[in-house]
Amino acid sequence: MPTRTDLIAAGPLPPSVAPWSMEIGGWVVFVGVAVFLLYRWRRNDQPDTAALLFIGCFTMWWQEFYADWGAYLYYNPDLTLLPWGPSPYTTPNKPVYVLAGYGWFYAGGFAAVLTLFRWFRRRYPSINYLLALLVTVVIPFMLWNFLTADGVSYVTNWFQYMQSIGPTIHTDKGGLQLIYQGVPLALFAAAVVTSLDRRDATGRTWFERALGVRPAIASSGQRLHQIIAWIIGMNVLYAVFLTLPLVIARILFFPNNVWVPNP
Repeated sequence: MPTRTDLIAAGPLPPSVAPWSMEIGGWVVFVGVAVFLLYRWRRNDQPDTAALLFIGCFTMWWQEFYADWGAYLYYNPDLTLLPWGPSPYTTPNKPVYVLAGYGWFYAGGFAAVLTLFRWFRRRYPSINYLLALLVTVVIPFMLWNFLTADGVSYVTNWFQYMQSIGPTIHTDKGGLQLIYQGVPLALFAAAVVTSLDRRDATGRTWFERALGVRPAIASSGQRLHQIIAWIIGMNVLYAVFLTLPLVIARILFFPNNVWVPNP
C-alpha cells in the first residue's frame, strides 16, 4: 500500500492540512443536520423544504466528479478516497468527504439564500425579479462557495484547479479560479431558488407537477413519490446548470491537462 509520502510525490499538491476537519467534522455536521431535520419531520408529520433539499441535494454527489473534470479540479491523493477510481470525464481522485458536503453545503446554502430572497422581495417588491436573484442568491452563493470550499482548500491543499480559466489566483501548486466554476454554481443556486419560489396554487414546484406528485400527501407511498421527485428535480437542475456546461465547455474549448486528463 502506498504511503502518504508516496501519494504526495505522485501529485502536484503539498500535504493536505487538517484533513480530519472535513473527513470527520463534515460527517459530524451531516449527521447533526440530518437528526435535526428528522426531528422536525416527525414533529410536524411531514418533511419541510429544508429536509427535501437535504435529501435531494445529497443524491447529487455522483455528479461532482464530472463537474470537477470540467473545471480541472484536482483533489489531494492523500485524502481518504472512494473506491471509484479514474474513469472517463471525471477527476482522478474522489474523496469521501465530498458526500457529506452535499448534505450540509447545498441544503444549508439554499435554505439561507431562499430565506434572504423572499425577505428581499417582501421588503422591495418593486425591484426586478432577476436583479433580486443576483443580489440575494447569485452573489451570496458565490461567496458561500468561496468561504466554505474554494477558499478553505486554497489554504489546506485539499484541492486546487490545475488550469487557469478566467480570473485566477496563481500559485506553484495550481490556482484558485475566482469566476469560471463559481458562475454556473451560482446560476444553479438561482435556478433552485426560482423553482422553490414559483410554486403553483397548491404549493407544488414545477418538478413535483411534472412528476405527478399529489397536492395533498395522504400516504407513505405518496410521500415517497414526492421525495423521488425532489431527487430527480435536484439532479436535473444540477446537470443542466452546472455539470453539463462545465463538461461540454471543456470538451469543446479547453486543453488537456496532465493531472486532470482527457479520456
